[in-house]
Amino acid sequence: MDEKYDVVVIGGGPAGLSAALTLARARRSVLMVDAGAPRNSPAGHVHNYLAREGVAPADLLAAGRAEVTGYGGKVMTGNVTSAQRLDGAGFRVLLEDGQASNVWTPGGC
Repeated sequence: MDEKYDVVVIGGGPAGLSAALTLARARRSVLMVDAGAPRNSPAGHVHNYLAREGVAPADLLAAGRAEVTGYGGKVMTGNVTSAQRLDGAGFRVLLEDGQASNVWTPGGC
């Protein structure tokens, strides 16, 4: 995979999902990379989360991923090992398995 995105979100918890969803809804090309090991997985339920009181953590993440992909975002399971600034504009995000994605920033960074 050597694809180009407007944004790469690293981490697929509620905050990462929210960021990826907002950007995908704004018609940005978004890749969200998540290791798939949520810290709250042992919890039985999520509390104090708007409109999702009592939902199981895995169900919350599955619903969020479905919303992100429903707006055209891409969700990938993996570990990001580095982000390197490119000459010109953007960054190259490298994953543990050797895959890479480029993030382009208009006008340089």
